[in-house]
Amino acid sequence: MFKKSIQIPDELNDIITALKNPFNITSIVENGNISTILTDSVTIFDNLSETMILQSGMVVTIDSINYQVSNITNTPLVKGFDITATGLTATEWNVAASFKFGSRNEINQGLQTESNNENKLKRFPLIWLFTPIEKDFFNEAIDFESSLVLSFAFKANKTDRFQKRWDGNIKTILEPLLKLFLLWVQSSDFNYMFEFEGYGKAINIQSNNFYFYGTSDQSKSVLNTTTDAIEVSTDLKFKKQFEY
Repeated sequence: MFKKSIQIPDELNDIITALKNPFNITSIVENGNISTILTDSVTIFDNLSETMILQSGMVVTIDSINYQVSNITNTPLVKGFDITATGLTATEWNVAASFKFGSRNEINQGLQTESNNENKLKRFPLIWLFTPIEKDFFNEAIDFESSLVLSFAFKANKTDRFQKRWDGNIKTILEPLLKLFLLWVQSSDFNYMFEFEGYGKAINIQSNNFYFYGTSDQSKSVLNTTTDAIEVSTDLKFKKQFEY
């Protein structure tokens, strides 16, 4: 038996990789510029206590390209969703989420590099873990306590008003992604990776919505592209970790 080293960015990356579990595509039906993706499931999280279904407006990844879902079909016989695309030959899809960690400058540099990609949507939705991460070591039973700050961000248009950005970004894309992330954090799958004190209980999350994710005077964007965001913070106490 030896002590396991907890590296929060790596552990959270594992969570988000699990969150993006691929689902099988059974067939693709094209009608004009719309493709209907028929799939074996639109249930993207399901355990004993919580279920979450893919929702219209969320973003999915197919063959490394991100698409926004425009319609959901979820009946006993047919499960699928519509996207604006043609000529697809993919066999899998998954929920889209780009995980990055670092300072604002580091994240901006990464986003700037990716902005040259013809699939501009691939940078978003972004789950950003702010660093540095402080660890408070305080007793023998607990490995450390850490205050984590994350931002869930999505691209936005400066000309869009509050209601459109609420409906199109915060409510339909970022809030479901945050909920899905928290479901995974509180699930048994998370506990296989590391245990935290209070596992199975609700995590106390402080949350703020930002329309035009900018500085306090809204004169400069936090990221090098216009985004809306939900910024969350929480304190987690991690138990002593051991592996056999």
